[in-house]
Amino acid sequence: MSECYAANGHAHTMDGRVVHIRNNYEMLSADFGPTLMNWMARHGAAAYRSIRRGDALSVEQHRGHGNAIAQSYNHSILPLLSARDKEIQIAWGIEDFKFRFGRRPEGIWLPECAVDEATLAAVAEAGLAYTILSPSQGEFRPTPGQHDSGGAGPFMWRRGDLKVAVFRFDHDLAGQISFGDVLRDGAWLADMLVDRALKLPQEAALLVATDGETFGHHRKSGAAELARALERLEQRDDLMVVNCGEYLAMEPATGTFEVRYPSSWSCFHGVERWRSDCGCKFNQGTSQEWRAPLREAMDFVNNHVEQVYDRFAPQLVADPAAALKESIRLAIDVNPAVREEFFHRHKVTGETSQVQLLRLFEMERAAQTTLTSCAWFFDDFGGPEGRIALRWAARAVELAAELAPSVESELLERLRRIHSNRREVGDAATLYLSVKTREARGRV
Repeated sequence: MSECYAANGHAHTMDGRVVHIRNNYEMLSADFGPTLMNWMARHGAAAYRSIRRGDALSVEQHRGHGNAIAQSYNHSILPLLSARDKEIQIAWGIEDFKFRFGRRPEGIWLPECAVDEATLAAVAEAGLAYTILSPSQGEFRPTPGQHDSGGAGPFMWRRGDLKVAVFRFDHDLAGQISFGDVLRDGAWLADMLVDRALKLPQEAALLVATDGETFGHHRKSGAAELARALERLEQRDDLMVVNCGEYLAMEPATGTFEVRYPSSWSCFHGVERWRSDCGCKFNQGTSQEWRAPLREAMDFVNNHVEQVYDRFAPQLVADPAAALKESIRLAIDVNPAVREEFFHRHKVTGETSQVQLLRLFEMERAAQTTLTSCAWFFDDFGGPEGRIALRWAARAVELAAELAPSVESELLERLRRIHSNRREVGDAATLYLSVKTREARGRV
């Protein structure tokens, strides 16, 4: 956190003997997942303040359009979710964004850029204006009669009355920043960006997207060199640094975008990295046969929780679906007035009913967390990411068992068939019971 998120909030550059300190977030578009923002609010307050301050200043400087971009709540792979869960993930991400930044988001960064037709439809139905994808993730077509300049667009995706603008980032520049050595010198980076931008037609946009950890964690001087690059860009009078919301307001989408198939920016096989042994891994000699059955096991938990919620929530609240989508505010905002207003608006009376509904919300949050993408991204489920998914699965099953017969025996049977590449880990059932025991001890 200190190497990149905090460093970009007070990036230091030298001009002779003078030290300049700048908040890169004032000019840098970025998304921060709710889990990370919640952690920084408690353990990285300086970085948290810098991010929020950067967005607030960008709203003032860019005609009401802020730099911050929303993200779906649990960083799950949206094309692999049901329509219901897509809607929940996006709604929760919007609510968290509103709580952090005090405004409604205009756009969303899809976890791992994972996208398909149904995902874009869910984004449009949520009222979001744009998202950002890689050039290889679909058909980007310019306005008929015009040449594709290679710029960011935007391009418009449509399905019936639904529409959402899609920006595409420059894949070549992104790769050079992420994996090349251009960050050794911010002036060089700025010159590369200027050269590429000025080759585009007038009014066209250049967009580069990469992981935030690049600037300070993967590249130790990345935050400082990014600040140097931004300063040089700021001083030019032949181009403007804008964010996506502002640019979309100035240059509405004229081209079109179509999705060919489910895809992401981190798996050559679409979205298979999060459900099958597709070959994407870090180390040779490991098998990812565990991915498919682990996915099925976590889907089993999530489906059971959905059935429990749909059975018992209608007895407590008039509109269970709407209440669930809004419920995340109760988890992120500890203000008692928020809870009181929520129960009043949804006409949930009586302490017993309120407590039971809160338990159902907690159950749903636990089940949603089991599908966080990191549990499948790496070579084995025995690392911290897989352990976290199993821990939340145990919690979801425990809470569901307060109202319905437990499914833990069936879940354990599924998990026993999932074997780790690491002998000391064994099977997923053994790991599940281990993390469940530790979690229970932590709550005592």
